[in-house]
Amino acid sequence: MDKLFILNTVIVLIVVGILILLKKFCKTKRSIYIIFLIFPILTILCHYSSFLYYLLTSNGAMAYLKNNPNLLLPIYPCNLVMWLSLVFGIIRNKESKFGHFLIDYLFWFGLFSSLIGMFANVDFIKNPTLKDYEITKSIVAHGFLLLNALALPMFGFVKIKLERNLVNILISVGMMFSIGLYCNLLIGALVSYDNALDVNSMFILHSPFSYDDKILTFPTIAIVASLLYFVVFMICEQIVYKPGNRWYNRISKKNK
Repeated sequence: MDKLFILNTVIVLIVVGILILLKKFCKTKRSIYIIFLIFPILTILCHYSSFLYYLLTSNGAMAYLKNNPNLLLPIYPCNLVMWLSLVFGIIRNKESKFGHFLIDYLFWFGLFSSLIGMFANVDFIKNPTLKDYEITKSIVAHGFLLLNALALPMFGFVKIKLERNLVNILISVGMMFSIGLYCNLLIGALVSYDNALDVNSMFILHSPFSYDDKILTFPTIAIVASLLYFVVFMICEQIVYKPGNRWYNRISKKNK
């Protein structure tokens, strides 16, 4: 676990250093938008690096693809964060309602899922070694996700407004649960039920850490996370807004 902590500390420092440099030198809207397109592309290339290696050097690409369904479907929250980061990089109007939804999802869930994927990496916990490229790649890929997430507040995209943030978080929870159900049902229809259990899309079927743990699943994680986000949003509102302009004041004014 010491190796994991050291590697992740180095990755975090590199991420922060990259963002500080980019913040210093990237001043135009065009350059900032290019950054938000490059970051997810790098993340995707890292995620697919093993598949690309097999594709270019041998005939084992399809077998690798079959054993890694998250290359085909957004099985886990981090997969969804990765692809939606690309969507955010592509869309022109990043200040639209859809853009705001992506910002809230990619920052709040992206930050959470990337840090969990780094410091509590399931693959490393099951096989605590960094000599396995698949494990190291998984950790580094989550580092790229962290880069995507932290770039949002660094360039001023993240806004604290409890009503908007909380609604987008709840929509995100529903979206992830729906995608998880779809992936589990789809793979269950295409392969055996036992193999479908191994997929465990969005951790709906069992805990990411144990097949026997049916408590720490998506519903439990979602409820706890939503409550924690609500508390975080309230604290942020107290810091950002002056008395009279906070979320309960805004709701009170709307109801008058």
